[in-house]
Amino acid sequence: MAADREFKARSIAKAVKIASKELGIPQDHLQYDIISHGASGIFGLTGVKKARILVHPPETTPIENDQPFEDRPYFRSASDEHADTDFNRDEDILEIDEREEIFAVGEQMVRRIVDAISPEATIKVQRHNDEINFNVEGGESGILIGKRGQTLEAIQVLVEKAVRRLNGHRIRVTVDVEGYLKNKEANLVRTAQRVAQRVKSKGRPASIGFMNAQDRRIIHLALKDNHAVRTQSVGDGSYRKLMVYPKRRSAKPY
Repeated sequence: MAADREFKARSIAKAVKIASKELGIPQDHLQYDIISHGASGIFGLTGVKKARILVHPPETTPIENDQPFEDRPYFRSASDEHADTDFNRDEDILEIDEREEIFAVGEQMVRRIVDAISPEATIKVQRHNDEINFNVEGGESGILIGKRGQTLEAIQVLVEKAVRRLNGHRIRVTVDVEGYLKNKEANLVRTAQRVAQRVKSKGRPASIGFMNAQDRRIIHLALKDNHAVRTQSVGDGSYRKLMVYPKRRSAKPY
């Protein structure tokens, strides 16, 4: 009789899927006890505990590790009219499931933070491939944004850390409140164009100020096709000074 085996994952469903694949037993044939449902911790950052199950392998026909997967007693081919379609998923589908779980963690965290500050606010979620956007509307929008957007920026940093710690995937996360980020981006683009024109006319570099990585990226993209100026981030840390320099003119041939 095969010994019981323990499997761990971020959720019971995920642990069952892992056990099913490793043991070669369809999920609806697995016999297991739930040891722990796990815990999401504080905002998904600390105190996270994995879900645990104890699987009881069948008493007959033990499964050898070196036995071909298709020869295992509970394997059903895709051509079997009674095949378990969920059991026969490929790795791409598994990755999709993991991404959905990551999206769920991000959404849960945003809702916890917003509800703690402004429970009457509503949150709209948009997902596209490896990007998830949260737009908060109503409620205490001024408090959620904070002075010069500092509270909103802190919320985004926390959500990004919680999402990316799960499996290291570079999921792009955007948290916006009442379209604040869109308006800010438009203002930054106008500022970049105004400073670029001044640098071009005077021939001297100018500073746009200290900015976070997201704001610097907006400026860089806004001026990347400008043939008269170039941009450069100066300094260390998350906040760096963004400089605009005039481009050197190539010498004219005699």
